[in-house]
Amino acid sequence: MKPFAKVVSLIVVLALFFGFAISPVQAQTKGDQCQTFFVNVSHGINGTRLGLSKDLPVIAYVYKDGELLAKLPLVFKQTFQAELPVGEYTIEVFSEELGVFIDSMKVGPVEIPGCVKVNLLARLGEKGEPTIRVLVRELAFKGASR
Repeated sequence: MKPFAKVVSLIVVLALFFGFAISPVQAQTKGDQCQTFFVNVSHGINGTRLGLSKDLPVIAYVYKDGELLAKLPLVFKQTFQAELPVGEYTIEVFSEELGVFIDSMKVGPVEIPGCVKVNLLARLGEKGEPTIRVLVRELAFKGASR
């Protein structure tokens, strides 16, 4: 999995830890730089495709700057949104049913900049392995020019 995709996955887990945001807001800025980014995380893997329960419960371990930030429980079809501070993130996904970490879903460590929106989607890859699809787009910056 590409490092950037892993970073996006980590952001999703962090969003679960920091709370939910129903509508997008402008990224917080300090001077000419954004201090936050937005993350949207979706658990889109139906466990029956892997011979497990439909909910496929997992716990996402989220690390920021090398420190454990949160342990986030997720199940199939859950979606979370949050605004998070910039930093280096790593995400590891633990399967509650299998009792192991899923290597193909690890993201990071990766530095997440401000003024971006990161979409993380847990899904099955081409070979049927669990993966995290990461989409990143830059947000419009209102304030001083960069």
